[in-house]
Amino acid sequence: MKISKDAIIGLVIIGAIVILIWGINFLKGFNLLTSEQTFCAKYERVDGLKNSSPVTLRGFKIGQIKSIEFSPKAENLIVEFSISDEFQLPNDTEARIVSSDIMGTKEIKLIPGNSKNLLQTGDTLSGSIEGDLKEQVSMQMLPLKKKAENLMSSVDSVLSVIQYIFNEDTRENLTRSFSSIEQTFQKLENTSGTLDTIVTGQKTHMENIISNVDSITSNLKQNNKNISNILGNFSSLSDSLKAVEIAQTITNAKLALEQSNEILKKINSGEGSMGMLVNNDTLYMNLEAASNSLTNLMIDLKNNPKKYLHFSLFDTGKTFYMNSNQTKKKLDKEKQTHYRIQILSSKSQVELNDQVFKGYKKIKEVYYNGVYKYTLEDTQNYKEIIRKLKRIKADFPDAFIIKITPEN
Repeated sequence: MKISKDAIIGLVIIGAIVILIWGINFLKGFNLLTSEQTFCAKYERVDGLKNSSPVTLRGFKIGQIKSIEFSPKAENLIVEFSISDEFQLPNDTEARIVSSDIMGTKEIKLIPGNSKNLLQTGDTLSGSIEGDLKEQVSMQMLPLKKKAENLMSSVDSVLSVIQYIFNEDTRENLTRSFSSIEQTFQKLENTSGTLDTIVTGQKTHMENIISNVDSITSNLKQNNKNISNILGNFSSLSDSLKAVEIAQTITNAKLALEQSNEILKKINSGEGSMGMLVNNDTLYMNLEAASNSLTNLMIDLKNNPKKYLHFSLFDTGKTFYMNSNQTKKKLDKEKQTHYRIQILSSKSQVELNDQVFKGYKKIKEVYYNGVYKYTLEDTQNYKEIIRKLKRIKADFPDAFIIKITPEN
């Protein structure tokens, strides 16, 4: 079977669209050809966690973030992520938001528990957040702060002793020196606060930039071969579309449709032989009547062959004519011939008001050779009985016409 150019073009376009949708989702990290498990975790804050951020187990990426949304009452943030279905985790696994690099890029780190029951797709994991850089620095500086406080206490004691040792001028000089030192510490504290404000204000922006650049470069590197294939397919598609004579094909199709419409219009309006056959049922009625007459003729010829054939050893050349009484008798017999439509036959008698007759009236019952036959209508006009048969066949598909001729 020869496939048309239009069908080939349609198939190529549909295939290209499917490949494009698959490629876009694949670049986003959603592989439509693999099955995944989906879980949720609740957090009070997400600290720069983004869609498509990785989900790791023992440092190995096994999934990624699909969506981050507020809960219905905005009490928490619900993070939905997916992992490969080849990993089965205990149901007390913890989903912790951690920094994946020194620049503060966030990811979810799965910490398996000890439960024997496994997580099912759609379950919600307990979430936690690793301290940020500021909190970690504060925790590291806390011992130093305590030591500094102890040192200052010791210095205060020493100064108290020195006050008793040194004279008033010396004490005044020492007081001025310590005042200068205090101002220096205040300036250092202000400078540290300013730096902390700058770093905190730009931290999210820097994380977003680095996360997006890392995600783009990673996806381009992983899908370099697929991108080359896609570009090659688009190049082949454009060459194929350029080689196909689309305009000529559309013009030919339009011309064929116009010619078909013109022919159908002529047929519907009754022009030509085909139009007359379609719109006028006279030919059908005549053919039906001729067929029925031929059938009756054959039956009569079979039953009364002497009426039509004459055999003689000697042909005397005589011509025989029927007398007027015989002709009149035959005409009267033909006038008495009438037609009915048989709709049902049964070995057992059926009531004339039974539902099987579908509400038809004037049904006639005839018992013949052990069978009850039921007929409708009664007319001497064959064309009329043909029209009635068409109407009755809608309710009785097996109905047929019977011819009733009185005996001599």
